[in-house]
Amino acid sequence: MLDIKTYFYQMPHNFQKSLAYENSKATLADSYYFNQLHIEKIIRFNSGSGNDMVFQRRDIDLQLYGWNKHTNVSEKFRDFDFNDLYLELYSMYPEVKGWMHKSEANYLAYFFPKRMIWIDKKDLISIFKKYIEPNIIYSDLHVWLANNKNKSGKYKTEIEVLETNYPVLVINAFNKTANKDWNTVGVSVPFNLLKTCGLVWREYEYKDENRI
Repeated sequence: MLDIKTYFYQMPHNFQKSLAYENSKATLADSYYFNQLHIEKIIRFNSGSGNDMVFQRRDIDLQLYGWNKHTNVSEKFRDFDFNDLYLELYSMYPEVKGWMHKSEANYLAYFFPKRMIWIDKKDLISIFKKYIEPNIIYSDLHVWLANNKNKSGKYKTEIEVLETNYPVLVINAFNKTANKDWNTVGVSVPFNLLKTCGLVWREYEYKDENRI
């Protein structure tokens, strides 16, 4: 029997509002890329067009051009910094796997209010598949979602990696629009777990003027 403490949100996750929020951060992020990383050109795939959705389904939010080459980037924004990284398991549970399974991005740009983490996406996926996913108790996850499918919520649990237990947070976002509803499921893992597994990342100072 699943013995975990569960926390629920009262309202469904608003997908369009979330998308608008991420798009609102694009100008600030672009300024950062130009001024701090000295990028020459940026192409974003956030218009909702058919062509842009092809890139979105490959987990490519934008391309950065510089030094006669380009880099495919997956971009995420967090309102708060809890020193952990959210990894998407299912984009639409259970049919569509999340970006930890199907990403074609070269790098992940992960923005917190005061720092940006730059991670090689292939390295992250390799560590996820080797150390993290095998230790996620999917049977517990499936039972929990079966009982709470139409609710947004989260629960705390632990996974054992290299003989050490680490706290993780399993998060379910129940999305509802006029025509469709679905569940997006992921797990937030602490950075010290990723460091133990050998993940190396770059950290840059960043300031979101709209956040304290």
